[in-house]
Parts: sequence; structure tokens; C-alpha cells
Amino acid sequence: MRIGIIGLPASGKSTIYQLLTHGQPSHHTGQSGETSISVVKVPDPRLERLTLMFKPKKVTPASFELVDFAPLMKESSKPTSPGAQLLPQMRQTTALLMVVRAFQDERVPHIEGQIDPIEDAQTLQTELILADLDIVEKRIARIEEAMRKGKRTESPQELALLRRCYAVLQEEQSLRSMPRTIEEERLLRGFQFLTAKPSVLVVNIGEEAGEASAVPQIPSTRGTSEPTPLTLSAKLELELADLPPDEAAAFCAELGFEASAAPQLRQACYDLLGLTTFFTVGSDEVRAWMVPKGATALQAAGAIHSDLEQGFIRAEVVAYEALIRCGSLAAARHEGVLRLEGKEYPVADGDIMTIRFNV
Repeated sequence: MRIGIIGLPASGKSTIYQLLTHGQPSHHTGQSGETSISVVKVPDPRLERLTLMFKPKKVTPASFELVDFAPLMKESSKPTSPGAQLLPQMRQTTALLMVVRAFQDERVPHIEGQIDPIEDAQTLQTELILADLDIVEKRIARIEEAMRKGKRTESPQELALLRRCYAVLQEEQSLRSMPRTIEEERLLRGFQFLTAKPSVLVVNIGEEAGEASAVPQIPSTRGTSEPTPLTLSAKLELELADLPPDEAAAFCAELGFEASAAPQLRQACYDLLGLTTFFTVGSDEVRAWMVPKGATALQAAGAIHSDLEQGFIRAEVVAYEALIRCGSLAAARHEGVLRLEGKEYPVADGDIMTIRFNV
């Protein structure tokens, strides 16, 4: 799972990246190291509680990759643009954080000369739409040419679906807004369309509490219903991250903020991925695993190891709350809340699972 952070120059997106990766190592790619990548560990109080219960030799939190891309520019979607090389990399992400600037800083001028988060959000969205439109147009042309030559390898269903995509993009709307069936989802998966990816708009404000209320309502995607943009001061949040919790709370109160917005940002990242967390426990290791929402016990077994999926017999399952109430797996088994489930069991968030399998 990989989340990409994108934004125009001087938007503060790299500060957002530093906030989410605080204290964790990064590595850099690209000709001048302009792309930063880090594995972000997902904080989870449940993992901490299970660690206290089982006292394992090793604790492994769930994690995802976070990528801070070089800034996008206007016309990055054009093949001749320097930004065009970023788009194929962005297609390899699972979801996107789109950062726009709403803070004033004379030392860091805006590339367009004025601060306008609505215009910046539209610029980012337009570049993604144009990039997807280019892919759709080229694929439609190839299919139509093959059909004119009498080749039967191309799918009329794919052509019809891509024409629908073309119409949506021409209306300057994201492909997230286009209803599609499971089969249509399968047909489009290989294109990795940027506007089909889950995304959240992050509005980077200044360090004054009143600036959040001064930011105008910003639609993430024109013409569609998207999650409410997340507003925070990246610079302030990074400063708070270096303080002990009690000092951070006092600093927030002094500045007029109710609390740090960093937990909301981390939760937004997790929600973007559309995942469910389950746990495996024992004296050797307590570990959090992430699987797509709706995943079955068989798929959860495969996330742990392919051997468990191939030899799957049953899954021993107990809900996190039930295990904490009972105090141990043995007590949970005695009270009948630890149960056996088959391969089609839908994994619930917080399940503690032990996979029984044939070697």
C-alpha cells in the first residue's frame, strides 16, 4: 500500500511528509533525489495493549509506504513537460494526498504570485484529469484501429467503458464520480487512473488559529461529492510533534487551537487505503496486519503467508474487546467468545486471529 503526496511548489507538502514520517528513515529517488519514500508505521493503541498482555519478543505495527513527489507544475500532463516523468510514478500509488497552500509567507512567494487554495486545488485536479484523458484517448485510438483492421482481440466492452471515461473527464470530473460495476472496475484497474484513486485535499494554513476559519470552502473535485478537505498548519504540527504531550497541549491552547490535527491526518491516510486491521499474537511476536475491507479469513491468511492460505483449515477468531475483557486467549476460549471460522468469514476490524492450516 502506497500513499503519494502531491502539490504545487511551496505548498508545504514536504512538511506534511516530514510530519507523517517523523523520526522514521527515508530514502530518495530520481535524478536529483527529488522524490522521498518512507515506510510509515501506523500507531494503534490496541497493539500497545496486546503487547502488554502477551509480552512478546517482537512487536510489528502495520505500515504503509509514503511518497513525497517533486512538485507538480501547470502543464505537467504534457509529454514534453519536466513534470511528465512524475505521472507514471504517481500511478503506482494506492491513494493521494493533495496539498494546497493557504498560508502567507513573504519569504516563500507563491509560484502564481498570490495565495489562492481554490485555484491551486483546481490546477492539481486539472493536471490529473488531463493525464488520464491522454491515456484514455490513446487507448481508444488503438482499439478502434485494431477493430478497423478486423482484429478480434480487442474488447467492445472495454471500448464502451473507455468512451464513458472520456465523457466524464471531458466534463472536468474525476473518474471517482463515475459509477461502475465490479467487472468494469476490473477492466480499468490496469490503467491506474489518477482521478480514480482515493484522495484527500489537505489545506496547509498558517500558525494562527483564526486562519482555519478564514479558508474558503474548497471542493476536492469539481462536480462531485468528496470528503471534506482537512485543514491544518503543517509547520505548527511539526513543531508540536517534537514536544511532550502535555507541553504540546499547552502550546495548542496558547495559540488558540483545540488540539493537534496530526491524528486526523494519520486517520485520513488510513481511511484512504480502505483497510481493516487484524492482529496475530503470541510470545514470539504481536503483529498488526492490514487487509482490504471485506477481506475473508482466507485472504487474511494469505496476507500472513501464502502457505497459510494454501493449507487453510480454520481460523480461530476473537474480537479485540472480548479478549481484553477476558484477559487471555485461554479465558476467551473458556467463555466461548473465541470461535472457529471458515475461509469465507469476513474479517472485522480488531479481530485477533490464529490460522489453522495443513503443512
